Amino acid sequence: MVFDEALLGQWENDEDGERATIERAEWRSYRISYSDRSSTRLFQGNLTRAGAALVLDLTEMRGTDPGPYLVPVHGILRVTLEDHTLIVARLDYDRFMGMRTQKGSGLPASAVDDRRNAVITVPTRELRRWLGAAPADAFGEPSTFVRKP
Repeated sequence: MVFDEALLGQWENDEDGERATIERAEWRSYRISYSDRSSTRLFQGNLTRAGAALVLDLTEMRGTDPGPYLVPVHGILRVTLEDHTLIVARLDYDRFMGMRTQKGSGLPASAVDDRRNAVITVPTRELRRWLGAAPADAFGEPSTFVRKP
């Protein structure tokens, strides 16, 4: 894991009506409040390098212990930080699901339940290797945020 102070602050994407406030959290993690036009959600984030890629791993914060039978899921975002611009691209679920059926895609092993929830089932080292070499189209269209003064 890495920690980059440059991520801290308030970010806006006026085009899509999105806002994010990124704060320092425990150890080397981030507390992220993300708002779009209809809701606000709180996340815990960890930043890491996978090859040349900077990747943010998000888990939604719920405020209570969910118990032993509820697994918190992770969102994977590719991040590019340039001065006062933050570019974020989410792992594209539809593309991921399509790649699962392609032989030789290099996609990490995964399982899918009857509700089409995908769980990547490889050790962290293998996931990091794939993320570092993932094709650009494995991620959706990037969202561009500008730092608020």
